[in-house]
Amino acid sequence: MGKNRDRESLIRMIVNSVVHEIVAKHTNRSESKHFLESEVIEYRGKTKENAESHNWNNDDKSYIKEKALNRIRERLAKKYYDVKYSEKELLERLEKLMNEIMSGLS
Repeated sequence: MGKNRDRESLIRMIVNSVVHEIVAKHTNRSESKHFLESEVIEYRGKTKENAESHNWNNDDKSYIKEKALNRIRERLAKKYYDVKYSEKELLERLEKLMNEIMSGLS
């Protein structure tokens, strides 16, 4: 795949990871919690693998973070509108994941 397609794929994986983390933490359905947590583990592994496939410059990282943040908000608003979370939590989880997958990459 080309770098642009990989970047879009990486954004999707980041969105899925963060959304599933937030939903798992705040779900009222205890039967869903284990499934969501296992999905987060799977998405994180694939996200890290995808991130390592290219060298991401600061512009790429900023673009990825900005797009992921907007898409996370959209997904939570559309699909998980009943899940209550704080903007601070969303930003912290995104920042943590970005640091985790992008650490050591240039």
